[in-house]
Amino acid sequence: MPIEFGFSKHFDERIVPRLNELEEQRQAILAVAKRHAAIALAAGAVFGLLFMLFGSGSGGIGGLLAGFFIPLAFGAVAAFLLWKRQARKWNGTAAEAVMPEVCEFLGDLSYDYEAHKGFPLERMQKLGVIRSHTRSEISDRLEGTYRETPFEIVEAELISEAKRSSANASNNGSNRSSRTLFKGLLMRIGVPEPIPTRILIARDFGPANKLGELFGGSSGRGMPKLDTGHPEFERHFEVYAADPKVARDVLAPGLLDNFVRIAESEAGRHGTEGLEAGFHDDSFFMALKREGDFLKMGGLTTPADAIEGDLHGVFEDIATVRRIIDRLQGDHPA
Repeated sequence: MPIEFGFSKHFDERIVPRLNELEEQRQAILAVAKRHAAIALAAGAVFGLLFMLFGSGSGGIGGLLAGFFIPLAFGAVAAFLLWKRQARKWNGTAAEAVMPEVCEFLGDLSYDYEAHKGFPLERMQKLGVIRSHTRSEISDRLEGTYRETPFEIVEAELISEAKRSSANASNNGSNRSSRTLFKGLLMRIGVPEPIPTRILIARDFGPANKLGELFGGSSGRGMPKLDTGHPEFERHFEVYAADPKVARDVLAPGLLDNFVRIAESEAGRHGTEGLEAGFHDDSFFMALKREGDFLKMGGLTTPADAIEGDLHGVFEDIATVRRIIDRLQGDHPA
């Protein structure tokens, strides 16, 4: 039975009466988005025309056209970013109105669009589940309990930024380049008993992993590598543990079977390459690459009453962490 079974009545009683108010808010935000985008495009067009009128014209017609379209392109980029900002504002407004009702319906669940309580990124980075990064963007934080197991989950984008010096020696300035290291879901799931060692389950990059081990001593991850003796698991993952003996006790064959199933069923097109995880102390951490937005509902150009059609996807997203907990506890969700 899907977890949203019976929510239609809750929706009709608790959310439908607020749809007119939400639609007014959407219309107001949409108007701002249109106005800001129009201003940005107009500014780009004006600068382009000024360049055509007062430029030197030494580049001929090609130079004049470039002088017009380059500022216009910058204006289009600015318009897109301004539109995106307002679209995110509407997404947050819709989510803050609907998600508390979803959480109340399911029970033992809370939601925070802005993720004000944060997430233990430092613990995940220290364990090696996520890479070192200079900037993080997290949102859509869910915290709750399922099968007496506490969990928290966020949508995250981890970004590495670096200064890049200009190749032009006469230009003493510099700009910044950025690269997305990870985009998807980060989870922390409580474990029944504290685990007195660090255990990292990393993707098997083949020769790249071997190179890391060569330069890192016994392990490129700062911990000894562990052979689990599980052929299917070893085809996809590498295990590193500060205390291999404890790790062997934790990583029973059944758990390794289920870990492979989680990667195959929950990481979409990324498959087993889309998942890394680890155990430490009271927590199991997981980084799951994911396409599309988590808990997405409503579009800036879509009427507010269309939110009802997005709710199946919202409940499916919430069911993700439940299925993972089921598998970690040895069950096989349908």
